[in-house]
Amino acid sequence: MEAGNYVISRFGGILEISSKGNRTGKDLVTDVDRASQNLIAKIMAETCPGHMLLGEEDPPDEKQEASEWLWIVDPIDGTTNYVNSSNIYAVSIAALYKGETVAAAIWIPWPNDDGFELMHARKGHGTWIGDSRLHVHPASESGVPITGVLASFPRWIPRTFNIKKSLMENRGEIRDGGSACYEQFMVAKGSMQYAITGVARTWDFAAGILLISEAGGKVMRLNSDGQFSNFDGWMENYKTDSQTYTRLRKWKGLILSGPPRTVDFVAANLRSKKPPLFTKIKMLFNN
Repeated sequence: MEAGNYVISRFGGILEISSKGNRTGKDLVTDVDRASQNLIAKIMAETCPGHMLLGEEDPPDEKQEASEWLWIVDPIDGTTNYVNSSNIYAVSIAALYKGETVAAAIWIPWPNDDGFELMHARKGHGTWIGDSRLHVHPASESGVPITGVLASFPRWIPRTFNIKKSLMENRGEIRDGGSACYEQFMVAKGSMQYAITGVARTWDFAAGILLISEAGGKVMRLNSDGQFSNFDGWMENYKTDSQTYTRLRKWKGLILSGPPRTVDFVAANLRSKKPPLFTKIKMLFNN
């Protein structure tokens, strides 16, 4: 919450803005992103000595040995929105133990008395905002997305997937907010019936997958063969070495989430197109 309070205190003010890499105006980062991550790192060091932080604003070529306890942090997800004074952004923190998310929180600005909502979950204990336990949106009996209920269906999907008529004509009310963490927050809250999110990084999903799962949702990842399958995190072959740290840092994925019946329906009605259209997206999933 401290990081969220800091981020919102700087919203709409003077920012130091730069671009990562060589593309001006793309993949923006601000001094607020870095300060937010530093604040989270300080709190982690004080409260959980021995834990390690892997954050979006770490130096891209940094090499460390992963620890058993790893905090995955996105200090501002939706930086471009934030820079342009759009309040669709989020602060995301996930605690992983040997590659599995066991605790998570996402903070977003919200038009209530507090000015924000903080969603949190522990594995096996549900997803909560304050004293209210959350549930994903109820699915239709058949799993077909419900007309009039929000959904995230990226605009590029028809170029990469063959979409069956039953889904193409029943995708729900499509919205594209520009923040993966905010989108997953809305799925876990039940405000969005399903979301296809990405292609994005570990820090975009580490908290959201637990929040959605603990709210009764289902999370699937697009595999390199072009099919969606259940996604439970990054536990497989987890070792406390630099290779694990690098793998987590470079990981990218496309995630489908929502109520189980809806997710199953969407996954069954999407089929990846043949190369060369699918080749580029397929390459993104190599760890």
